Amino acid sequence: MISGKLRSAFPLFLQSVSNSYTQIFFAKHKIMGLLLMLVTLFDLYAGISGLIALVTANTAAYLAGLSRQQIINGLYGFNPLLVGLGLGVYYQPGLSFYVILVFISLLTLFMTVSLEGVMYKYGLPFLSIPFLIGIWIVSISTRQITNLEISERGIYTLNEMYSLGGLPLLRVYEWFNEISWPMPVKIYFRSLGAIFFQYHLFAGLIIAFGLVFWSRIAFVFSLIGFASAYMFYLLIGLQISEVSYSAIGFNFILTSIAIGAFFVVPSKYSLVWVMVSIPLLAFLTTAGSAVMWIFQLPVFSLPFNVVVILLLYVFRLRERYHGKPALVLVQQFSPEKNLYSSQINLNRMAHLGRISIKLPFWGKWLVTQAIDGEHTHKSAWKYAWDFEMTDDEGKTYRGDGLQATDYYCFSKPVVSPADGTIAELEDGLEDNAIGDSNLRNNWGNSVVINHGGGLFSQLSHLKNNSIQVQKGQYVKAGEQLALCGNSGRSPYPHLHMQMQTSPEIGATTLDYPFASYVAFEDGQTSFHVSSQPRKQQTVFQNHPNELIDHAFHFIPGQEMKWKYEGEQPAQGFSWTVETNIYNESCLVCSRTAAKAWFMKSPDIFMFTHFEGNRNSELYCFYLAAYQVITGVHPGLEVDEKITVAVYHHRGLKLLQDIVAPFYSFLAVHFRQWQSGMKQDLDGSRMLLRSVISYSAFGKIVKTNKFEILLSDNQLSEIHFFRNNLEVKLFRD
Repeated sequence: MISGKLRSAFPLFLQSVSNSYTQIFFAKHKIMGLLLMLVTLFDLYAGISGLIALVTANTAAYLAGLSRQQIINGLYGFNPLLVGLGLGVYYQPGLSFYVILVFISLLTLFMTVSLEGVMYKYGLPFLSIPFLIGIWIVSISTRQITNLEISERGIYTLNEMYSLGGLPLLRVYEWFNEISWPMPVKIYFRSLGAIFFQYHLFAGLIIAFGLVFWSRIAFVFSLIGFASAYMFYLLIGLQISEVSYSAIGFNFILTSIAIGAFFVVPSKYSLVWVMVSIPLLAFLTTAGSAVMWIFQLPVFSLPFNVVVILLLYVFRLRERYHGKPALVLVQQFSPEKNLYSSQINLNRMAHLGRISIKLPFWGKWLVTQAIDGEHTHKSAWKYAWDFEMTDDEGKTYRGDGLQATDYYCFSKPVVSPADGTIAELEDGLEDNAIGDSNLRNNWGNSVVINHGGGLFSQLSHLKNNSIQVQKGQYVKAGEQLALCGNSGRSPYPHLHMQMQTSPEIGATTLDYPFASYVAFEDGQTSFHVSSQPRKQQTVFQNHPNELIDHAFHFIPGQEMKWKYEGEQPAQGFSWTVETNIYNESCLVCSRTAAKAWFMKSPDIFMFTHFEGNRNSELYCFYLAAYQVITGVHPGLEVDEKITVAVYHHRGLKLLQDIVAPFYSFLAVHFRQWQSGMKQDLDGSRMLLRSVISYSAFGKIVKTNKFEILLSDNQLSEIHFFRNNLEVKLFRD
């Protein structure tokens, strides 16, 4: 009964405890959590103190009504846990100690929440700053408290090991310490153990095992970072003993993981920044230790906090080179998943945080000159496009093409590519005779729109006296501005478009993508997200189809009930739509608790990542509907890469994890076709066919096929193969 009430009041409480341990390494992993908890219990009193502090903080967070997801993720618990472990090591247990422990845990929680509110405004983590403040406050204040006694544990380590695990554990411990370890290896393992206030090799070895189990990439970066620090200390003559006996080595390990693999997408660029951070950490460690010694306080993780927060803040203020290194957009608490998702979401999610720019016209237009064009679009003005209309034979005009009115694009509507305010315009320039150009007024009749955030678009060569807007007027995306003409440096009617960072007509151009468009080229129809049209592509806007758009329009709280073919409704299961505090949405399976996270825009539905049991039916749907275009376009084939995190062969996947930041030999591709579109008295129906192909070294080794039937403006059936048997799910 008590456990039932606990689960009801504090859902996933045990998971919040486990994640509080693993969050110290930025992880969420049950097995790693158990190993880390075991390590803390090597010093039984310290381990219990840490657990008490953690439970106190998480319970208080629940009762205070704080974010359940943050509690479950361990973000509110790991700093109190560290405070509890540190105090448990330094002081003898007793009534006064536990009273102090409970209240300092609450203080650390409150500081965590406050720092979260401040740091998250800048997109920065609070890391272990609350731990530092909390343990320093106790260390200073307890100098006046006479009821606390300094702990003598750690002096008689063998006795403590015997009392903890008897003779077997004592023998393992002695055997382990008798091995002739190289000095750098000893320091590395001791540094890992010092993160949890355990200053012996055995603890470090278990932590290293847990680190490998959670993330091979994180483990590799921890080795690289520590080895680099060791060599730097030797190079400049700093004492290695500082790293070893002052328990400072973990600053290099945690920083290497944070900057090399967690907050930043693992890559050769993140490795370079890890190398940059090593000297910074060394100087801060040495100087910080000297300064803190004045107050008789250990430096602990201060260098790690300072360097990581400074570098992340610098990365967020960049104007260019955003991918060198790239910051993680969707945090999955796994360097491998973050890396694989970033590799395939580079274009799919490049629109996040950007103003969506659409094509400035209706219908199908041919790109006759693109970026770095043949005639113009050069140098600082190279990021621009010229558009014209063609007939079925590819001609841009009818008849002999000697008059502007012969050209299909002449007098066609030009619309605003996004919401904004008219910043500048020019009108009243005559349209040129065919073959002639106005070199004095190069841009001709033009409109410049301010879209906000320093982003402007320019539309030029407009028809004389066709501009329908005024300077300072607010316009919405798709609103007609003018007509396509032949003014300015334009021998033939066409529409010129460019993006820029200032309101002047003819300003230098900006490298900026279109949010989405459909392209036809060489007989193939393709959909593009956050991309730029190429010359000779026929491009047009996607128009959502009601059937597809409604079927994939998932509303928070919506429940979809499913059953297998021939199964009774009572035996079925459901998927529920949930949204977290960051307005991120997911489908949650009632049978397995798996989650499939998704994003939806007017043009596209896409899954971003999957969490949980891959035997779940939801996982099959995640693969089948990985990316769905909301419009109906005959011949359209969606071809996208999918994260290697879903790769079916575990052995190859583990090997790929180790070298992933520097070399990829595995790939997973998603392809989808629309077929069977029917519309009758019973409503509209459509079949979406999908194929997932798994490749190794460029060769396909496995494929999975899926079908999704849409009818009555909803998902109706899902077909897939499991263990070579066809499975059919029906909407209940």
